[in-house]
Amino acid sequence: MNYFCDTHIQSRQDQGARFFIVLEQEQQLTKDVLAQNMQYREFCEKHRPKMVLADYIVYSTEAEVYAAMQDEDFDKMIADGQADRIAQSELQMEPSKEKASGSRKRRKSSPVTIAIGVGCILVVVVGAFGAGKKLGGLTGGNDVTETVKANEDGMIIPEQEPILSDAEQITVSIDRSYAAVPTEDLQLKAAVVDGKAQITLPVFDKEDFFTHVPGYTWGFSSSPEGEKIEYYGGQTYSFTQDTKLYRVLVKYGGGSGTKDDPYRIDYYDQLELMGEEKARGYFLQTADIVFPDWVTHKPIDTVNELKSDPDAEYFEYDGGGYAIRNLTDSLFGKISGAQIRNVNIRDSFIHTEEYRDCGFIACAVYNYRYETEDGKRYETGETVIKHCTVSHSAIYAEHPEVETQTEAVEYVTAPVVVPPDVVEYDEDGNIIEPTEPAAPPEPTKKGEYAIGAITGLGGQIEDCYVTDFGIFAYLEDYILYAGGISGKPAGVVNSCVYYYSAQGNIFNAGGIVGSAGGARHYNALGRELPGSYGGSIQGCAARNIILQSEVSGGGIAGEAGTDAEGAMISNCYANELNFRVGVYEDAERQTLQKAGQVGGIIGTDGKEQHGHTVTGCVSSVDFQVNGGKHVSVYDDTVRLAPAYAFYQENILSVINRNSVYPDDPKEIFTGCFRFGDAAVFGDDTGALPYPETIEDLFEKTRTEENYG
Repeated sequence: MNYFCDTHIQSRQDQGARFFIVLEQEQQLTKDVLAQNMQYREFCEKHRPKMVLADYIVYSTEAEVYAAMQDEDFDKMIADGQADRIAQSELQMEPSKEKASGSRKRRKSSPVTIAIGVGCILVVVVGAFGAGKKLGGLTGGNDVTETVKANEDGMIIPEQEPILSDAEQITVSIDRSYAAVPTEDLQLKAAVVDGKAQITLPVFDKEDFFTHVPGYTWGFSSSPEGEKIEYYGGQTYSFTQDTKLYRVLVKYGGGSGTKDDPYRIDYYDQLELMGEEKARGYFLQTADIVFPDWVTHKPIDTVNELKSDPDAEYFEYDGGGYAIRNLTDSLFGKISGAQIRNVNIRDSFIHTEEYRDCGFIACAVYNYRYETEDGKRYETGETVIKHCTVSHSAIYAEHPEVETQTEAVEYVTAPVVVPPDVVEYDEDGNIIEPTEPAAPPEPTKKGEYAIGAITGLGGQIEDCYVTDFGIFAYLEDYILYAGGISGKPAGVVNSCVYYYSAQGNIFNAGGIVGSAGGARHYNALGRELPGSYGGSIQGCAARNIILQSEVSGGGIAGEAGTDAEGAMISNCYANELNFRVGVYEDAERQTLQKAGQVGGIIGTDGKEQHGHTVTGCVSSVDFQVNGGKHVSVYDDTVRLAPAYAFYQENILSVINRNSVYPDDPKEIFTGCFRFGDAAVFGDDTGALPYPETIEDLFEKTRTEENYG
């Protein structure tokens, strides 16, 4: 049987709180248990009351209960009849006295969280301010003679393996002299096997705001003056002799920011600290990160300052393949000269009223360049974003709806006043026939900025996958480019988009990119330099795409054409396309006023100087390859195919062939598409080809969808 209590505390009429506490087997709420509760401490810290009255009701249940359960879970358990009411009482607390007496009491007790028996040792797992305790099962029939819990300074003690009394042991002592209470060392013991003892170190409770420092991490060092984490909390280490460890507080999750020892990132507030610090150096994510609902993320800006030593400004973030969830804004804002890889954004939604470039990995990526008077050139280089995913997420660029209360109004219709006929004559006495007034000019529509799942503007994007992604742009001004991977990148290679929709005030939209125009260099003042570079889209696939835009819509690129020479769209395909492109008279887009340009590969060419060479691509037979052909060209390697042909092996002979750059015959691109299981990337019809470099991303995303 398990027990919990519904607790209401109040210091005066306007100061109260309600919460639930999981109880031990004594089935009652005591002053000591209440004083250890986190919500009670928060209440006292906030209001500093002299007296607190606590009313509580105790319930018993067969169901499992634990401290991390939400209040609504307890309420539902009570409402469903899964918990029986067994007692009701009240307590009167004096916080100032309890703090003093509690300190003396804890100093008297041993801080060691070890149950010592005749033949075994058991460590008790205790929450930071948990009211209850959990004893693990003992083996070998040995009696427990003493159990003492200690968890006063944000450490959660993990369970250790039981050991026999006659076994050789090694002890790890953790210094706690920095804390006011207690001062005794915490001792963890384990049996020696093959000269080593496996001991799991305590975990630091990041939700304990009394001890947690936002953006920083506690760890352990073998030196009292240690400035670096040698041993991480919650991990198991092999010890060969008795060891004393000291707590050390470091920036982020540890590490020194070098390539060999990158900063570790494992908690959301460390990402916020990166933004405050204008992050530089190497970073490695080591755990899934979930942003709490009450946290509003601020994008991290990290811009290379064009110093003579480029390594001094280097930035690299490796997501480690872990997920970031519940992100409320772009992970990075403005970046340059960076490397970002293995970042997985999940279940995240950006709502912005700001008219700007926007993407989940980065908003805008810049490549700065300038030349000194003596002709020396400095350049940040293009930012590479590789092996990243965005799934089950959306970007909303719109104003929030404002709920207004309407009142019944009685309308009074004024009488119709008919003006007298007015007849005008010319100088010869002839009647001047009235003319229709000229129609007012159509308002000019402003269109700037770019939106995409990976980046809004810029970046060389490689081996990325986007699925279940939406763009909803309903600000007054138009988004110029919207793409499933990027609005307007430097280039995209071996990437794929599945199930993507873009709608609203958008001029140009594409399955992979809104524009394949490439990127520009910027000077040190942030002004665009003439000429573009990049613009190639290669080895990419777009499937199940819904695009609503006004000027152009393309399966791969909404708009092509670039000021760079030799740009290509090669080794790509797009199918299952749904376009509603043009100017419509109604918001429901039912009455077409002016048709836009749509294409299976390219929606239309822009006004840039050069076009794209389209080669080795498969385009849907339902559309032209290029909806508005001006300067881009495609050769006889491009195939128009019906829907069923995309599932046939012959498609590989087109999209995996060698593509030679027109201006540099030595530069060759070869597609790496393959067929996998239909469940990985396909449907009831069969499997579809995808770039082999992102096979693990497909499998990872599918597993998360099926098993949560």
